[in-house]
Amino acid sequence: MYEILKHTHSGLRWVALILILLAIYNSITAKEFNKREKLINLFSMVSLHTQLILGLILYFISDKVKFFDGWMKEASYRFYGMEHLAGMVIALALITFGYVKSKKGTTPAEIYKPIKLFYVIGLIIILASIPWPFRANLGGAWF
Repeated sequence: MYEILKHTHSGLRWVALILILLAIYNSITAKEFNKREKLINLFSMVSLHTQLILGLILYFISDKVKFFDGWMKEASYRFYGMEHLAGMVIALALITFGYVKSKKGTTPAEIYKPIKLFYVIGLIIILASIPWPFRANLGGAWF
């Protein structure tokens, strides 16, 4: 069960990143706000909430998260126990706030402005919080 959840969480990361990039791209290039753009904004936010649920389940069953005396001194335990979770929750809150704020706009410019701002900031935090394979001693994988 753990391996299935881990691979689902890791694979869904790519779906979430692509949807966030599409939402940002639309907010920069689109002239109108249609149903397609609205759905991309919504699905990018929903995919992140799904990631949060999977991540929280993994948080409580993973052997990468252990709390013991001195766990903050161990890079991988600190990353998974605190940095990854905090970064992702902050990014999710920013993207959710941007989505909610965009719904209050009446013109395409008013709708896309919070998407540009909050989705870009959220994306930067997400990219910094992912355990990429090239980050030493974190045990991350591409999928």
